[in-house]
Amino acid sequence: MPREFINSIDDPRLESYRNLKDTNRTRWAGLFIAEGEKLVRRLLASDYAIESILLSDRFEAQLAPLVPPDARLWVVPDALVESLVGFNFHRGILACGRRKPEPPLEQLAPVGRRTTLIVCPNVQDPENLGGILRIAAAFGGDGVIVGTAAADPFSRRVLRVSMGAALRVPVRQSPDIAADLRELAGPLGMQLAATVLDPTAEPLAQATRPDRFALLLGSEGHGLPPEIVALCQRKITIPMRAGTDSLNVAVAAGILLNHFGG
Repeated sequence: MPREFINSIDDPRLESYRNLKDTNRTRWAGLFIAEGEKLVRRLLASDYAIESILLSDRFEAQLAPLVPPDARLWVVPDALVESLVGFNFHRGILACGRRKPEPPLEQLAPVGRRTTLIVCPNVQDPENLGGILRIAAAFGGDGVIVGTAAADPFSRRVLRVSMGAALRVPVRQSPDIAADLRELAGPLGMQLAATVLDPTAEPLAQATRPDRFALLLGSEGHGLPPEIVALCQRKITIPMRAGTDSLNVAVAAGILLNHFGG
């Protein structure tokens, strides 16, 4: 589609890009926002549908040739971008993608195939969830499942921290995490391992893994809820020196996934 030049931030076509720092309205509209050249290039290279590309006029020449013909391309004066998005934004490159339907569990964990899943029932910090997604992509995670209490894996901050890992690693936003865990452990034959701060749990250095394995990570402040731990066949801990409360959940994810591999 030919590019359209927009010279007013009040133009209704720009609604999805307004006040990005303060809002996440795209979550309820089935959309998400990618910001910056690297993320937009990764979105363009993915199989996600693209609603629109927003470029400041100084970036038009380098990005416009990559925009697919069925995506809307909007060009705005560079001076208007910051006032539109609501924060100091120097990249001048944004895109609005369309979310996919939630992948079914049997797609994340096809029967008969070696599978590693990461389950985050209640990781609420967007930067931690972004780090976990990036680590999953690096260490062979086949999918990530998040609960309703977790951060939005397609929020602007999560996508930025993860460097677009959610565009490559399948993510399921589960409406009922307990029901999903029961299906994983039952018909789909996955072993569920809760990561806990418990001296009686299995030390990581001694832990091996089966071919079909789901690793559960708890929230930053409270860990995994007891009812979720009760659904798991194993409890695993990372031994630490006395006086250390806990590791950042994304750091812990890196240690665990590096140990177990994909």
